[in-house]
Amino acid sequence: MNNKLLEQIVKHIFVNLRIIPSDYISDKSKSLISKDYILDKNITFNIDNESVIKSKIWGCQLMIDKGELKILLTDCSQENDLEYYLIVHLKDAPAYGLYLGIDKDQNADYTIVCSVDYKNWMKCSTYLQATFLAGMEQLKDLKFIWNKCQNYNEQYEMLCSFIKYYDSCEEFVEEK
Repeated sequence: MNNKLLEQIVKHIFVNLRIIPSDYISDKSKSLISKDYILDKNITFNIDNESVIKSKIWGCQLMIDKGELKILLTDCSQENDLEYYLIVHLKDAPAYGLYLGIDKDQNADYTIVCSVDYKNWMKCSTYLQATFLAGMEQLKDLKFIWNKCQNYNEQYEMLCSFIKYYDSCEEFVEEK
């Protein structure tokens, strides 16, 4: 897989949702990280069995002709390191999970995975990455109006499952 292309796709999606800054996205467009989209659930992380991080979750949704699209985001950033987990789910379709981590030296880590059963995740091929990007671009081009997410328990479980999947992949890589 083309890692540079994957990095650009992930960053592009995070920029379009105004999660990370960019010079080419209008300041007038609304960020997903807004008090308007903050949800009443949190995700708690234990770091090395010492410190606990409680991360807020933001969520938005919209109705499109094929159904309801929901997006959930949690920000697990610490000090100078950015770390985001994002779930995008169109009802009755596979869910996509995106991870973006940028450390203080601007080194980035990123992934796009998908799940058809919303519990087991697999890395996306370049074709699936491009298809997902095309779908996200259509949302931007059509200028849909987002609403705060409602009835998001299923997507919350997906987000937790994706975080566990990503963390287990990272632990496996570090052990090698």
